[in-house]
Amino acid sequence: MSSSAVKQLSPPDPILTACVLGLLSFSILMVYSTSISVAEVRYNDPFRIIGHWLVYIPVGLVIMWGLSRIEVTWWRAIALPVLAVAILTMIAVLIPGLGREINGAQRWLSLFGLTLQPVELLKPAVVIYMAYYMGSFPDRLHSFSSGLAPMLVVLMVSLTLLLLQPDFGSAVLISTVSFCMWFVGGVPIRHLLLLLSTFIPVALVALVAAPYRMQRLTSFLEPWADPYGSGYQLIQSMIAFGSGGLFGTGLGQGVQKLFYLPEVFTDFISASIGEELGLVGIVMLIALFTLMLGRGIWLAIHNQDMFSRLLIVGCMVILGTAFIINLGAAMGLLPTKGMPMPFVSYGGSALIGECVLLGLVLSVQRHQGGNKRQQKVARRAEKKIRKGQTSTAPVDKELEHLF
Repeated sequence: MSSSAVKQLSPPDPILTACVLGLLSFSILMVYSTSISVAEVRYNDPFRIIGHWLVYIPVGLVIMWGLSRIEVTWWRAIALPVLAVAILTMIAVLIPGLGREINGAQRWLSLFGLTLQPVELLKPAVVIYMAYYMGSFPDRLHSFSSGLAPMLVVLMVSLTLLLLQPDFGSAVLISTVSFCMWFVGGVPIRHLLLLLSTFIPVALVALVAAPYRMQRLTSFLEPWADPYGSGYQLIQSMIAFGSGGLFGTGLGQGVQKLFYLPEVFTDFISASIGEELGLVGIVMLIALFTLMLGRGIWLAIHNQDMFSRLLIVGCMVILGTAFIINLGAAMGLLPTKGMPMPFVSYGGSALIGECVLLGLVLSVQRHQGGNKRQQKVARRAEKKIRKGQTSTAPVDKELEHLF
């Protein structure tokens, strides 16, 4: 990247930046509050979990900032290599000795003493590939065989690898973002309806074929039928929300975090927010996410380049869908699913993945802003020339930083 291009970068979008920092502030407060007792028992160190989290957060922010400085054309150029690496890591996690099994699921890859989730690379890789394909070959999209079929193959390979782990929630997430991007990208509605008529029965078969998934569905519909088994987490989560009332019990004063509610600082952190900060805290949380997603969609609408627009849409749909699934599951509105809340739940791999997604959005925004400034200066200079300036020195001075 040339020095002149670097000078043309817009600053990171203030609204997106403020929303992320606000969500991370929520996270620091709640991870600190909810993890002390757990860390004391597990590690004999009450500050171990929050200490790790305070390391992950700046690392994630640096990655997000670094990605935002990369020219958007680079993402288009490396779409296929990134997808290939993501697929290979997803295969590697299934290999005994490389993949690590936790709670019956083999979703983690151990490398150099670090535990990583390859799905966090697969999410942006699929988004970049879909945006690249539809942005590069818009004329093919009206044909199912030459337009939608290649993207469908990528989706089916991704879903197969996810279901082998198994990770049904991420499979739903990637399916959702794919359909949203196809819709925005101009894939004919008849093709999308045909796919939906196929996907829904297949999803139902996958749901019925796994007893634990059916158990989660039935416990979501009637958690009190098994209050000490499949319905336990949801019941404790609802108790936490109910205990919080309007203003909450107060930061640090929650009871459910004292080993009543499992995964309290990861998948069910929103329940602790509801208990300790009340309805006010939940409304603030929803408002921050709504503002962040709305700003992302606004940036997509005002971008004329199809690749850039789809890149933003894909990233924001992933973040928004994950938020809805997490909060909906904790409130009993959706089946219980172990999916972290973006920028709020504790988890190093998840945070890095979320920062990568937002880094891609900021990459588009920062370079788009620079291009707009270039166009504005060029138009102003052209106007001066048309007015019949006798000297081109002022124009040259105004344009010199552009070249």
